[in-house]
Amino acid sequence: MFASLMLVSIPQAQAQTETTTQGSADSVQKSVTVAAGDLRTALDQLADQFDLQLVVQGDLSGLQSSALAADMSARDALENLLAGSGYGFEFVSEDSVVIHPVANQTSGAEEKLILPELVVTATRSQRSIATMSPSVVVIGSDQIEAQMGKSSDITNVIRNNVPGFMFDDQSLIASTETFRGRDVQVLVDGIARNTPLRDSSRILSMIDIAQVDSIEVIPGSNAMNGDGATGATINIITKTGEVGKNVFVVDTHVKSYTDDIGDSFSPSLTLSGSGGFGAVDLAASVTAAQTGNAYDGYGNQVPSDAMLGQGGFDNAENLNVFGKAGVTVADGHRLFLSSEVVRFRQDIEYYSDLTTDPVSVDYDSPYLAQPLEDESQYFTAGYEYDFGKIGTGDLKLFYNDSYKQAARAEYHSTYNFALVALADSPAQEDPLGQSVIDTVKYGVKLSTDTDLDVVYDGLTLTWGGDLTFDDVKYRTVSGRDIGAPMEQDGKAVFAQLSAPVSEYVDLSGGVRYEKFDLTVKDFTRPNYMRYVGGVAQAFFGSAAFTGGNTTYDAVTYNASAVVHWTKRFDTSLSYSEGFSVPDVGAYTRRAGVQGVPLSFDDIDVDASKVKTYELAARYNGGNFRSTGAIYMSTNDRGNNFDNDTNQLSQEKERIIGAELTGEYDISDDTYIGALASYVEGRYDTNEDGDLDSWLPNNRIPSPFRFTGYVDSYVWGDLNMRFDGTYTAGRYKIEDEKIKPSLVFNLSGNYPLLGGTARFGIENILDTSYENPAATALRGYSVAGHGRTITLGYRREF
Repeated sequence: MFASLMLVSIPQAQAQTETTTQGSADSVQKSVTVAAGDLRTALDQLADQFDLQLVVQGDLSGLQSSALAADMSARDALENLLAGSGYGFEFVSEDSVVIHPVANQTSGAEEKLILPELVVTATRSQRSIATMSPSVVVIGSDQIEAQMGKSSDITNVIRNNVPGFMFDDQSLIASTETFRGRDVQVLVDGIARNTPLRDSSRILSMIDIAQVDSIEVIPGSNAMNGDGATGATINIITKTGEVGKNVFVVDTHVKSYTDDIGDSFSPSLTLSGSGGFGAVDLAASVTAAQTGNAYDGYGNQVPSDAMLGQGGFDNAENLNVFGKAGVTVADGHRLFLSSEVVRFRQDIEYYSDLTTDPVSVDYDSPYLAQPLEDESQYFTAGYEYDFGKIGTGDLKLFYNDSYKQAARAEYHSTYNFALVALADSPAQEDPLGQSVIDTVKYGVKLSTDTDLDVVYDGLTLTWGGDLTFDDVKYRTVSGRDIGAPMEQDGKAVFAQLSAPVSEYVDLSGGVRYEKFDLTVKDFTRPNYMRYVGGVAQAFFGSAAFTGGNTTYDAVTYNASAVVHWTKRFDTSLSYSEGFSVPDVGAYTRRAGVQGVPLSFDDIDVDASKVKTYELAARYNGGNFRSTGAIYMSTNDRGNNFDNDTNQLSQEKERIIGAELTGEYDISDDTYIGALASYVEGRYDTNEDGDLDSWLPNNRIPSPFRFTGYVDSYVWGDLNMRFDGTYTAGRYKIEDEKIKPSLVFNLSGNYPLLGGTARFGIENILDTSYENPAATALRGYSVAGHGRTITLGYRREF
């Protein structure tokens, strides 16, 4: 219905455009002064001089413009600034201009879309996206801002733009946010946020989208940034101030569930700014948010802790403070310092009732334990350099300190069958027995691009290394170790060669060697208790765990060939390797339980190396754009935890899949698109070499996902986007069926009072559905969220 309304309104919008393009603002002559440099900055300067409201379709990142200094109209100035950029403009009212991609006519009758040169840094080099696999995606700032009307969650932005990224479980844990059935490595400005020795999974959910400039997504296994990237690498690029462009932004929104607008009322306010003076660039943001209750499509309140200790976004307070400062000390040399501080607290009101289908709020059992908390801080200091023939690159020093306190989960004979007991009263639960993951990670990263044109024209060597240190403590709130304390030293070196063989072929290949020295310390695993018929009793006593030392090391390789068949059509063939270290901390917590060894020497765990083979293609035909990929990833030692045996199993695995995206421009104001992905996998359960079983649902909650959308400017400069996502059910595991779901959303942006008004409706039809990721993770039915309405306003000064 919404899509139909948007489509039938296109002629009205076009007619309105025809009657407004001859307004006064586009013909009045003014003295225009615009500095050469970044195109988006130049357009903003021009808009200030003519009091114009700009609406940008597409992403202007990386585009440059020449200087302007003359008497001219806004129309003439825009034509000069956008000349050769691949973008055009249209006055949709006297003071509103839409900047949009255009197709240029060549000397033949062929149309060619001119795209900006996007550069990807997650590969540890400054590589053009045109020389990489078509499956690589860069989500620019304009795309991020356009989708914030519906949600400010980074995971939603990624999922709406990248196939292969699984539906999230709508909680803080996000451990089911897999990519192609495997783990995701999250970087912020090239620095890893993952803590694989004891993975808390609260990563993307804790990053404030207000500080994000762009998002780079590299599908497939990748070891260039260390362990963890067996499914994909996601690199969050934060904002950097620009000298000469001082901007202050106020961004606020409120969100509510339509089932109870008052109790679910959730306000948020962001104050941010960027700019610079002289040689100094600055950027900062502060976001404060508060949330109320959440409701599902059945009209019932969603449990605050449906995932047993991992919490959710409801009934919470969140504060995120980000800052970055840089100084250019000489041409090609810059020093910078960035920091991010996160404070999150969820005050749960009631426990969850796991006996209902789906899991519900247990109003007869008020929550009286400690709140769920996240107190984390991240610091990075860097030096960007250009030493001529030696190369250009950066040296980064980082320090990450995170404290992640889980919520208390009630006793359940199946899903939570043991609670930490007091040391001197084995039948009494420890009131401060909630778990805390306290991690410190610091290190140094060096990356350099060296031109080797003297050897071969266009040949580039990317080289560098990493030194890292991890300190992990897994304790109760009272300070008792529930998992072995661990320390890990990491060392790595890498080298990557890339070169254009001709104007039609780009080749790249590299190698990385990584070594980890892990120390697992002795500890006494606490005693546990349980409830039988409501009566507390001792369950099993404390046990001494003997630690030890081990070394993980891996040599990983990658190679790719990109063929530019025409100016519109590219293909690539690639091979890459990545590896991950098992969650040792979670395993030592179970020491002495159901046969789990009490000595680290008896735990046979090893790093899991994943090999990915991919064939991908990209077509860019002006009005129609498409990418596609088929892939297979294999490994001889997976990381699957068997809940029945309480043991980590590392068997042979194989995952296959396919991804497809497409967009078509119906007109200058409207385009439609779709994303589709398929993934499925098997593994060897009895270690006989045959892939005899399907991978568990917590690895692949759904084998197929499809998202379709239409984006249009209707009734003038109102931009609206309608989308729907179908997530297929999975029926491979007996007695563990995952149901399908279909959800529709609507969002919009409208220039108002010098800023942008936004609105969004998630789950328009208030559909009752089962969240596939959450259900797969815990093994019981968890309902998805119901209809929400978001209203927001953003203004730049």
